[in-house]
Amino acid sequence: AAVSSHTIQIERPIEDVFAVLTDVTLTGPWFPLEVEEWWLTPPPHAVGSVRRARASVLGRSAENDAVVTAYEPPRLAAIRGTPPRSPFEATLRLAPADGGTRVDVDIEMLLGGVLRPIGALFGRWYGGLWERGLVALKRMMEAGEL
Repeated sequence: AAVSSHTIQIERPIEDVFAVLTDVTLTGPWFPLEVEEWWLTPPPHAVGSVRRARASVLGRSAENDAVVTAYEPPRLAAIRGTPPRSPFEATLRLAPADGGTRVDVDIEMLLGGVLRPIGALFGRWYGGLWERGLVALKRMMEAGEL
């Protein structure tokens, strides 16, 4: 498994940060991949809801679904992705911190098949995307763009 953990503080109230991070339709502007996400299940979104993502990586488009496995606003949200060769779990933990919000993101990728040999390399690459994405999210939220 490839695991990555990331932490950032965003100078916005916890409710605002949770709302942006759990609105899958807002991922595209801050995440550094060409990605589009949408819900397959109707609102309200909670445990059991399913989102679909379409990302373009190295000129190839790929889709994956993920089911919400934890949803406790405004402190915890988690999803489990179900792509056959690269299932993953992503957990968001939020906490008030010095007038803003501390965000902890943990991602575990369970790469199999042809992807297993490049698991560590892929994990570092994907973790780097999250690092850059969280910096962009912080900038955009603190500027009032999100």
